[in-house]
Amino acid sequence: MNTKTILKQCVGIDVSMKKMDCCLAVYTQDLQVKVVSTSKFENNGKGLLKLRQWIEKKSDKAIYLHVNMEATGVYHEDTAYFLSDLGFKLSIIQPAKGKQYARSLDEKNKTDRIDAIMLARMGLERDLPLWNRPTENLRILKRLSRERISIIRDRNALTNQLHALNHSHKAYAKSIKRLKQRVKLATKQLADIEVQMQELVSESPVLHEKMKHVITIPVINFVTAATVIAETDGFSNIGNRRQLVSYAGLDVVIRESGTLAWRPRISKRGNAYIRAALYMAAVCSIIQNQTLRIYFNRMKENGKPGKTGVIALERKLLILIYTLYKNNTDYVTGYTNNSQKDIVLQDSQEPVAV
Repeated sequence: MNTKTILKQCVGIDVSMKKMDCCLAVYTQDLQVKVVSTSKFENNGKGLLKLRQWIEKKSDKAIYLHVNMEATGVYHEDTAYFLSDLGFKLSIIQPAKGKQYARSLDEKNKTDRIDAIMLARMGLERDLPLWNRPTENLRILKRLSRERISIIRDRNALTNQLHALNHSHKAYAKSIKRLKQRVKLATKQLADIEVQMQELVSESPVLHEKMKHVITIPVINFVTAATVIAETDGFSNIGNRRQLVSYAGLDVVIRESGTLAWRPRISKRGNAYIRAALYMAAVCSIIQNQTLRIYFNRMKENGKPGKTGVIALERKLLILIYTLYKNNTDYVTGYTNNSQKDIVLQDSQEPVAV
């Protein structure tokens, strides 16, 4: 192929637990997408080295090269960090976006190779945002936050088992003792994790300062703030509020067809850890935050269910965290200018999800 006719080249990578399916495609001057090469590598250290050699051999170093891949749990992370270390520019898209794009191509078959070709073509045709690599502190903070949530779920299950055992007929004492020990261990581990999270934040002066601004919001404590900030990689890949709300799965979905109209709901196609972290904060804000309480009560007066109001408060708290974090400002109760009051009340006419 004449390299003078190539405008752009992209490597699409479909990553699974054991392998990486890759496709190198180019965009030509006659606005055509052409597949140059496809290959498959193991998802390990040796496979990553072979991936590098394949890209260097098949691509043209004189032409801009973009890498596009899907976020597949944690399996894509080694590949993303490896390519980032080598200086490649890459995008990491959510699987839902890749699926929607594949539908637009009217592709009826689905294989890992086809997915890789689709990702390469998507990188050529769409202006995808580049992935901003999180700092090491934020990366570890996310791991600790998720470990904490996992331990809380385990402890709740153990507590329920202990309650049931204590109320059973002639409960076996040694079983009760072991359950109590496991609950005690989980509680100690939770305390250890929170200390480690505090230490990580303190090690980064910038992150520490931004966190201080965020926790000035009533009902937003350190753990909630750390969870939201870590799960968004410090909002490094978030460009605006709408994108943030969508990332958390708190965006409202409206379905209408002819005379039929379904009740609006949130998509839940997003980060469940953020929604879980904000739920109790939203509930508590009804009591502790006057501005949000006014908004919640107004929704109830308009006939909206309580659950709908709580979801709306989650969304507003998320936007408020984002704004204070980005602007390096504290929350001011009763602020009447165009910033915080607008953040909370500006979208009172938007569709409300159930």
